[in-house]
Parts: sequence; structure tokens; C-alpha cells
Amino acid sequence: MAPERVYQAARRLRVSSQRLLVYLEAHHAPDATASSNLTADGAALLAGATTSQVLLDSARHFRPKPMRREVYWSWQQMDPEDDWYWVDERRIWKNWIGPDQLTTSQAAQAWAVSTATIRQWVHRGYLNPLGTKGRSAVFSALDVLQAAIATGDRNQQPGGPLRRDQERREPVATRVRGKDLQRIVTAEAAAAVVGVSPSTIRSWKRRGHLHPAQRRGRTPLYRVADVLAAACRSPHRPQRLYRGLR
Repeated sequence: MAPERVYQAARRLRVSSQRLLVYLEAHHAPDATASSNLTADGAALLAGATTSQVLLDSARHFRPKPMRREVYWSWQQMDPEDDWYWVDERRIWKNWIGPDQLTTSQAAQAWAVSTATIRQWVHRGYLNPLGTKGRSAVFSALDVLQAAIATGDRNQQPGGPLRRDQERREPVATRVRGKDLQRIVTAEAAAAVVGVSPSTIRSWKRRGHLHPAQRRGRTPLYRVADVLAAACRSPHRPQRLYRGLR
């Protein structure tokens, strides 16, 4: 009879393979992966184990491994008087310092998207792998950059994941200055100004309460003065105080 595998034992005990591996390691009968055959010690240990016993012991001994985040970009501080782009930490991308070739997970982490998004780019022909490394595809970092920017030109968020990652950091302050009233901002920044969610801004646009001043690709941009006027007219009153732009 073939030896039982870890995932088969986990299924029999109605626990996850990860929990069972932690349990085996805690009782000095470790196995490498869920697809590994149980060792003789592991099989003997599980012969008398119950589901509750495995759950309790694995919870007691589980120690999550710290996530190792690689650094892909170097940053430089912006001049506070420079209005080229305004973000809360006043910083922009300086240059790429990551490897020339990336796995699927590395590409997803570097460009702040999911691994499913990277695979979708490949499926749609936006990105072509150079080869494989183990079970993962390998991509040129430059090819991933070009795919990210090109994708941003086609969707609702301009500039691809690179620009989208910056726009999540757009700041709020305590008041709106006069010179900011004619500023053109994204829906996320407009929402921060009047203390509502970005979906509320999009709802005002859909209902005709707010009209875009211009567009960047397919993304509507709004004038701050128009956003404030729409907020005053809207029956929705934000619970937070109005905030301004730095």
C-alpha cells in the first residue's frame, strides 16, 4: 500500500495542509510539503490524532513567517514648492533598482497589482515572458513597465499601476486655498477635499451634479471649485470637515 501523503491525511482529518504541517513539525515529525509522503514517525503520530488535537496544537505552535518585501524603486524628495505633482510624502520615482528579470510574483509586487493581473496581461498579449523559472514565468522588467503604462492608457486609471500607486497617496489638509480652486484633480483627490468617498464623486457625476473639467485618457478630472459647489448642493452631507489641498 502506498504511503499516505500530507494533503490526504489533512483531508481525512478535515484540516488544512498548512495546519497539519505545523502540527507535524511541532511534534518533531516534519514533512517538506503538502504533497510529500508522510514519514514513518508522522504516520504513527497521526494514527491516534484527532481533528481537535491537530487544530489546537497547530494554533499553539504556528508562527507566521515575516513577509520579505523586496525594494524595486529608489525615491527622491521633491521640492515643497514644486507643483509638478502633489503627494503626501512629496516624493516621486527616481529610478529602478530591482533585477532585470522578474517572476510573476515579483512583477506583481513591484507594480502594486495582483499576480492574476500579470497573468491577464500575458493572456491578452500585453506582456510576453522570456522563459520560466521553476513553475513561474520570467519577464523583463522593462517589458513589465511598458505593459503597466500601456494598460493604464486603456483603463480608467491613467498612467497604469505606477501612477495609480501615487494617486492613492494624494493628500488632504485643513483648508482649501484660493489658488487651489481652479486646480484639476482626480476623483480620489476631489473626494478627499470634501470628505466623501470616491464613489460619491462618481455618483455625483452620474447624476449630473458634477461635470468633469477635462479628461486624462478615459479618466475624468474635476475642478476643485466645481467639487465644492456640488458638495454644497448635494443632499449628502459629509460627516467630516471639508479638507483642502497642500
